Amino acid sequence: MGILTSYLAAVFSMMAESAPYLLLGFFLAGVLRVLIPQKKVTRYLGGESFRSVALASIFGVPLPLCSCSVLPTATALRKSGAGKGATTSFLISTPETGLDSIGITWALLDPLFTLLRPLSALVTALLTGSLVNRLVAAGRDDEPPPLESEGATCAAEVESNGKRSPREVLTEALRYAFGPLLDDLAQWFILGFLLSGFLALVIPDGFFAEYVPSGLLAGLIMVAVATPMYICAAAATPLAAVLIAKGLDPGAALVFLLVGPATNIATALVVYRLLGRRILVLYLAGVVGCALLIGAVVSGLYAGRGMDLSPAAAGLIEGGVSPVRMVFGLFLVLLLLRSALRTGLFGRWAARIRVLTGPLGFDPASRAGRVTLVGLLVLVWLATGLSVVGPGEVGWVVRFGRVVRDVPESGLVVHWPAPIERLTVLPVEMVRSVEIGHVRGDLPPPRDLEAQAEAMTGEENLLRIAYTVQFSVEEPYRYRYRVDDPEGLVRAFAESALRTAVADRGSAWVLVGHRAELQDEIRRGLQRNLSDVESGIRVLSFALEDVHAAPQVHPAYRDVASSLEDRETSIREAEGDRLESQAGARAVAFRQVEEAEGEYERRVRRARGEAEAFLKRLEAYRESPGVTRLRMVFEAAEAALRAARVILLLRGDVDVELWSVREGEVAPKLPPFESGREESK
Repeated sequence: MGILTSYLAAVFSMMAESAPYLLLGFFLAGVLRVLIPQKKVTRYLGGESFRSVALASIFGVPLPLCSCSVLPTATALRKSGAGKGATTSFLISTPETGLDSIGITWALLDPLFTLLRPLSALVTALLTGSLVNRLVAAGRDDEPPPLESEGATCAAEVESNGKRSPREVLTEALRYAFGPLLDDLAQWFILGFLLSGFLALVIPDGFFAEYVPSGLLAGLIMVAVATPMYICAAAATPLAAVLIAKGLDPGAALVFLLVGPATNIATALVVYRLLGRRILVLYLAGVVGCALLIGAVVSGLYAGRGMDLSPAAAGLIEGGVSPVRMVFGLFLVLLLLRSALRTGLFGRWAARIRVLTGPLGFDPASRAGRVTLVGLLVLVWLATGLSVVGPGEVGWVVRFGRVVRDVPESGLVVHWPAPIERLTVLPVEMVRSVEIGHVRGDLPPPRDLEAQAEAMTGEENLLRIAYTVQFSVEEPYRYRYRVDDPEGLVRAFAESALRTAVADRGSAWVLVGHRAELQDEIRRGLQRNLSDVESGIRVLSFALEDVHAAPQVHPAYRDVASSLEDRETSIREAEGDRLESQAGARAVAFRQVEEAEGEYERRVRRARGEAEAFLKRLEAYRESPGVTRLRMVFEAAEAALRAARVILLLRGDVDVELWSVREGEVAPKLPPFESGREESK
C-alpha cells in the first residue's frame, strides 16, 4: 500500500506542477492555430530555397502538432507545393517542440533547459532542411512511391474565413485547444504521466549517474530508446524529468526529447512515401546527429556552469503540492478523463486488455469484471489512507494543506484517503550538507559559482573560499513548515557569516593559519542567524576546503603566502629552539641546585658528626684522663708511623739507632754498636 501511495503521489505531483503551464500552452496553441490558418503556412513554404526552410522551421516551433497530427499536415503542405527541404524542416521542428511542451518544460525543469529545447529543434530543422535542399539541387534525391490516403486520425482543422471578433477568436481557440487538440494528445499524456510515476518508483536515485556514463554513450542509449517510440513532445517531458531526477545527464535527456517525437515508425513510413528513401536516410541522420551534438554541448554547458537539474526534478516528484496547484492538477485530470471518455480511449484499452486476457478466460468488460475493477479501485483508494513513518523519521497528517496531527514515532499511520489527507514525512537523523564554491571537473568555474565563493577582506582584496556546511534537523516542524528552502537558507546565511568574519581580517591572516579560529567563529555566527529566524536547523560543522586569491593574482598571492608560511615556519622553529634551550638550562640549573643542596646537607651532617664526636671524646677525657691521654698517644703514633714500612716495638732498656731510608738511597754505614746508647735519625 505504501508503494502504491508513493506511485500515485508521484504521478499527481508531476501533473499538478505541470498543469498551469500545460493549460496555458494549450490555450496559446489554440489561439495560434486560429490566427494562423494552414493555408497561410502553405503559401510561404513553396520552393527549395533557404527562406522556405527557415519559415517552415520557425512556423513549426510553436505549432501544437504531435507526432501523429503533423503527418497529414506535412502531406498537405507537400501536395500544396511546399519544397522537400521545407517539408523536412516542418516534420522536425513541429513535433519536437510546441507551446504546450515549452510550458511543461518550464514547469518541470529550469528556464535554461526551456530555452535550449526549442532552439535545438530550430537548429536541427534548419540544418537538416538545408541538407535536403542541397541533395535536391544536386539531383541525388529519388522519387517517392505514389501518394495515397494516409488515413491519419488527428486534430481537426480550424479554418475560418472573414474577420472575427476577439470573443470569437477566444471561443474558437478554447474549443480547438481543449477539444480536438487535447483529444489527440490525451492518451499520450495519460501514458506519459503513468509511465513517469512508474519510472520514478522503480529506478533508484542516482541510477544513471552511477551506472550510465555521461556523454556520448548516454546519448546513444537515449537514441536507441527514443527512436521507435511514438510519443509527443509534451508527454515526453515528464519522462525526461524523471530520468534527470534519477541522475541522467541533461544533454542525454535533451537527446531523448529531440529524437523521440521526430523519429518513430509511422513518421519514417510517411517520410519515405512522401519524400523518398534517400531523404528518409538524411532525415534520420540529421535528427540523430544534431541531437547527439547538441546534447554534448548542453552537457558541457551545465557541467561548466556547475548546474545540476537532478535536485530540482527530484523535488517535483517528492515534494508536496500547494493547494493552488492541486486545483489545477485536478482540473487537468478531469479534462484528460473527459477526452478519454469522448474518444473511447478506455474502450480501446479494454479491447486490447480483453485480447490479452482472453486465453485466461477472464473478460474485464463483463459484469463481474466491472464489479471487480470497481472494487479494486475502491480498495486502492482506501489504501491511500494507510501510510508508514519509517525509522529515523517524523510525520504530519495534512488535510487539504493544513497540519492536523503530528506523528513523532515510526509505525503505521491511518488517516483519511487521498486527496482528503496525506502523510508528510521528514528524516530527522540524516546529516545534510551544503557545498559552496566547489568546482566539478577541469572546466573553469562559472561566474555565479565564483560570486558565491568570493569574499572581501578588510584590505579590500577579493578571496575565493570554498567551504562545506553540515547540519541536521533540530526542530522538525519548523524545518518542514517554517522554511521554504532550508538548504538555500543555510547557503545564504553561510555566505553572510563568512563574509562578515573575513571583512574584519586581512588577507594574510585568512590565507596563512588561523583556519580553526575562523571556522569556529563562522559556525557560531551561522547558528546564531539560523536560530534567530527559528529555522529548526542545528549546524554541526563548518569546514573551509579551499582558500585562495583571484586567478589573476593567485601566483603572486601564492608566493606571498609561501613566504609568510616560511616566516611562520622559521618563527616556530626558533620558538622551538628557544623552548628547548630554556628547558635544557632549567634542567642544568635544577641539577646544580640539587647537587649544591646535597653537598650542603653532607657537609652540615659531617660537621655535626665531628662536633658530636669531639664532644664525646671531651666527655670521655673528663671522665678518664689517663685513658684519653693514652688514646691520644696512640693516635699520634699512628699518624706519625703511617708511612713507615717497619715498626719496632722496644722496651725502655734497649738502645737502638733508627734510620729512615727513602727508596733508591743507600743506608749509611753503621758505627760499632755501643750498648746503652740510643739514637734516632
